[in-house]
Amino acid sequence: MPDPVSRLLVSSLPEENLLVNLPAEDRPSVVKALIQNLVATGKIQKGQAAAVTRLVNEREEKGSTAIGGGVAIPHTQVSFSDTVIAAFALLANGSGFNALDGAPVRYVFLILTPKDNVPLHHEMLKAVTSFVRRHIPIKALSGCRTPAEIKSVFQDYA
Repeated sequence: MPDPVSRLLVSSLPEENLLVNLPAEDRPSVVKALIQNLVATGKIQKGQAAAVTRLVNEREEKGSTAIGGGVAIPHTQVSFSDTVIAAFALLANGSGFNALDGAPVRYVFLILTPKDNVPLHHEMLKAVTSFVRRHIPIKALSGCRTPAEIKSVFQDYA
């Protein structure tokens, strides 16, 4: 039985918000694609996309959210939601996200949490970092070719 933190990760990443084979893999393009996906799937409104982009960019200016090991977690807190909103992209080649270790980023988790719920924000970041620190789930993700395969990895290893 998965623990509550693991369940949070799995429940926050529905298959419709898992992207593969993006045409561009630089940080601005990936973040834009993830935000556009959230709009297309009704997780955020079209009018909120610019504010989310600005907030994510402001957070990134404070320091790279590329934590190393091929993982980036662009994240911010938003005032328009009382739940976690998340999307994930698996990049084919990886790109420059100014990673702390200089490695190309292949796994991007976009995390939006309620502005007035810092504990939930920390819990979601903990869920992602706990997942990506283990070698087997990352290796399993690297072989995924479809959103369904990615979802299966999250369900099996979170």
